[in-house]
Amino acid sequence: MANEAVLKYLMETNRPYSCTDVTANLRGAYTKTAVQKALDALSDSGKIKCKVYGKQKVYAAIQSENLDSENEIEDFDNKLKSCAEILVEKTATLKKAEAELKALLSAPTTSDAKKLISEINTKVETLQKKLDSLRTSTNVVSVDTKNNILDEHIQLCKEYRKRKRIATDIIESIMEGYPKPKKCLIEELGLETDEMLVSEIDTIPERHKISFYLDIVTTVQPGLVFDL
Repeated sequence: MANEAVLKYLMETNRPYSCTDVTANLRGAYTKTAVQKALDALSDSGKIKCKVYGKQKVYAAIQSENLDSENEIEDFDNKLKSCAEILVEKTATLKKAEAELKALLSAPTTSDAKKLISEINTKVETLQKKLDSLRTSTNVVSVDTKNNILDEHIQLCKEYRKRKRIATDIIESIMEGYPKPKKCLIEELGLETDEMLVSEIDTIPERHKISFYLDIVTTVQPGLVFDL
């Protein structure tokens, strides 16, 4: 009788219990000794499972319908592996799509792009007109004249660097005993630095054009064309 009652209880609850738990849950219908004998008998006959944890034994019913065969386990492993591979592939696709979306969002809108194209076309037309004007100009500077101008400019640049180096040395010597910052000294002496000159380029009249070529700055009047 005790065997049947204990087995029925474990099957219905489908949870692991110790002998003390089973005895208490059966509400004293059987003594602890009788329950222990029933659990041992059921375990020996293979109707329930027994696990030993230290000095305590835990028993649980064997639900045959919940047992997975080796083939089923292998099938689940294969499905899990396949799902993992699909996840990696989908993750890569997602990252690529996110990058494309980010690029699209950072790109100008259609209206902004049309406006930008219009502005660029206007600049191109303006520059093309200036280029055509220079190409058709009859006031051509010969190669010799151009070379003379460039040679003279090179000499002036060398002289400029020489004088700038001398001026810099003088200022540094003064700064050794000057109590204020260098900026104050420059202002008091009324000196003009390269930075000041560059900041004033935009104020040069339109009738002059500044051409930078190989660290050479030349001023060319309108209507003059270098014969290359």
